[in-house]
Amino acid sequence: MKHATRLILASSIAMSASAFGLESLEDETLSEMTGQDGITVTYTPAAGGVSFSTILHDSDPVVDGAIVIGNPLSAAGHTATSITTPVGQSIVMLVDATGDIDAGTAGSQAALQVNISIPANTVINTGSISAAQSNGLGNAVTNQTGVILDNIAITLGASSLLMTLGNEAPGGQMIRLTTSMAAGLSIANFALKDANGGGTGGSGFRASNILLDNAGASSALDVDFKIDLVPTGIQTSVVTFGTGGTDIKITGLRLGDTAASVIGNVDVVGLNLSGSMVTIAGH
Repeated sequence: MKHATRLILASSIAMSASAFGLESLEDETLSEMTGQDGITVTYTPAAGGVSFSTILHDSDPVVDGAIVIGNPLSAAGHTATSITTPVGQSIVMLVDATGDIDAGTAGSQAALQVNISIPANTVINTGSISAAQSNGLGNAVTNQTGVILDNIAITLGASSLLMTLGNEAPGGQMIRLTTSMAAGLSIANFALKDANGGGTGGSGFRASNILLDNAGASSALDVDFKIDLVPTGIQTSVVTFGTGGTDIKITGLRLGDTAASVIGNVDVVGLNLSGSMVTIAGH
C-alpha cells in the first residue's frame, strides 16, 4: 500500500511540473502568435469630459504676445477646450513593440506602435481663441482680448489613430488618422469676430451651421490623413477627405452681430483636397 501511495504522489508531482511547463509555453506562444504581449491603456472620462486651456507664447515681437486657446483666466464669453465621450465609452490605446514591421528585413526594423481608438460621437470643443500679452512661460497672461474665434464643437465618428515610433515600414508614416463620420462633420454657431475694443468689437462673420459631407452618393465623410515630422515642420498628407471630394453647406450666413439679417445659405460643391499637403512650422 505504501509503495502504491508513493507511486501516486510521484506521478502527481511529475504531472504538475509538466502542466506548469505547458502553461508557460502556451502563454508565451500565444502572446507571440496573437499579438497579446503589448500594453492596453483605457481612459474613460467623467460625465463632463476633460477640459483645459492652452497658451502659445510668441517670443518674436518687441512686446511678447500669446495666442490663447480656451479660458485660462475664467473670462466671460470665453470657452475652454474639452473632450467628451458618450457616457461609459472609453478611449483605448494599444502599445506594441515590434522588430519586424517590414517582412523584407525581418528583425531589423524595431518600432513602437501605438493604436488609439476613439468611440463614435466623441465631441471635441476646440475652445475659443483670443490674443493676450505674454508674461513668460508659467505666468498668467494680461490684456486678453475678447473672443476672436468662437468655440467650435466637432462630433467625430468612430476613429482610429495609428502611430509608429522608431523605424517606419517603407512608404509608412509616423501617424495615420482614419475616421468615418456617418452624417458628415457639423460645426455649429461658427463666428469669426472683430475683438477691437474701440466700439466695433463683437461684429463678425457668422454661420448658424457648417456641414461638411461626402460629395458622392453616401453622406458619410471618410477621412484618411498621413502625418509625419519632417525637417521643415509637421507635414500632413491628405489621402482622402470625402470620397469624390467634399460638399460644404453653410446655413444662416450673416455679416455683423447676431441681430444682423441673414444673407442666405451657401453650397460649395465637390471640393477635392485629396493629394494635397499641409506643412506647419514656426517662423
